[in-house]
Amino acid sequence: MENGDLIHAWNEETEEVLKHRRFQRSQIEALLKPKVSRAALSLNLNILVYMTAQLAAMVLIGFDLYGYRSNITMLKALIPMFIACSAFFGYGVFLLSYIWHIHHDATDLVTAITRKLKVYRTHYEAWMWIGAVSLLFLSFALNTLIDNDQGTYRINHPVFFTVICLVMVLFIYGVQKIAQFTALRQLRVYLADIQNDALEGSQRLDAARRKHLVVSLILTVGFVLLLILGIIKAMSR
Repeated sequence: MENGDLIHAWNEETEEVLKHRRFQRSQIEALLKPKVSRAALSLNLNILVYMTAQLAAMVLIGFDLYGYRSNITMLKALIPMFIACSAFFGYGVFLLSYIWHIHHDATDLVTAITRKLKVYRTHYEAWMWIGAVSLLFLSFALNTLIDNDQGTYRINHPVFFTVICLVMVLFIYGVQKIAQFTALRQLRVYLADIQNDALEGSQRLDAARRKHLVVSLILTVGFVLLLILGIIKAMSR
């Protein structure tokens, strides 16, 4: 079976052709390479999004440093935040560069996936905590800029403020962790298929994704209909 025939069989969803059948390694890699790229893309975009947040935080903190230039207490908080955001941004540059080199230097797809999985389990794990803290810094910098009262800023309920900050960091990390789990699961399935010279795992993964898409579409349509009915009901009163 040539590469074109394999792709055609996949597109036509001929399970009897694909299920439990062995293929040449080059055929499997040709079909799964774009799927591997898409699975890793969400994680790489996450790095770019939080790097943007870090840049925004540094800009806002810069304004805050000027606005609180006479407030020693605030300067002691803002200067370390600015340094931390700068270091976080540098780590993001390193991480993207590292992943880019893996993508271009790997001699085969198995090596590329294996090395990327290692990065996403180690360096990326640290990045998810960094991203959560970065958004916390961004939120704090924005609040202090808006609530600047002639160079002073007051936290009226420090215990509650601390709890909210911790919850915010854990929530942001948790959302990223779920996205990471989904992407890593896909990469592991593709790696197993390449090593086994089969497409059984990838086929099951695509079938599950289609079911999830259908359910999401139904829920979205239902929510929109309920929203429209609610608006119509409210306007008819």
